[in-house]
Amino acid sequence: MSVVTKNITRLVAVLAFSLLAFAGSIGAANAHDQLIGSTPEAGATIQEVPEDITLEFSGVLQSLSGVDSTVVSLTLDGEKIDTEAKTKGTKVTVTPAKELGNGEYQLAYRVVSSDGHPIENKIGFSVDAPQAAPTLVSSSAPAAPSDSAGSADLDPGTNPVQDLGSSMSPVVWVIIGVVILGGALGVLAKFMRQSK
Repeated sequence: MSVVTKNITRLVAVLAFSLLAFAGSIGAANAHDQLIGSTPEAGATIQEVPEDITLEFSGVLQSLSGVDSTVVSLTLDGEKIDTEAKTKGTKVTVTPAKELGNGEYQLAYRVVSSDGHPIENKIGFSVDAPQAAPTLVSSSAPAAPSDSAGSADLDPGTNPVQDLGSSMSPVVWVIIGVVILGGALGVLAKFMRQSK
């Protein structure tokens, strides 16, 4: 076998290895657990005020001791509502500090997938519970908020997911693949120099 044939064989082997490593890194980025359901459902309008919000994922979420591995942000018309989040198995239960009123809510979340990578997204739902019959009140009592105030869209500049911090972007996986490919080509160049 000539030197040229050996070098071509090595080049093909290194390129094949690099492509496999790159494809594996992209596959790993897409293998994270995903949200498979929630109560209330994403996009739903519910008639009854929920005591808590449940998120269910496709795999068992990781809970890291001493670290807040599950982070949530519940907002109504862009204003944050105090909550407590508990992770158990595949579920995250979010309990608001006070009873929710009518309006459109956004729940942004960041959890640690079973493969150890953080995943984040958000869901929206609306509460449209029937109001109690009006009673005579003194003029000094504050007026109840109207339903139209609760149905306003979130300020486009507000993104609760950004408040949770950033996770590893798919761009990072592409950069990792390019670095692996560059390293493989460097090794190949070294072999070619030594074989001359």
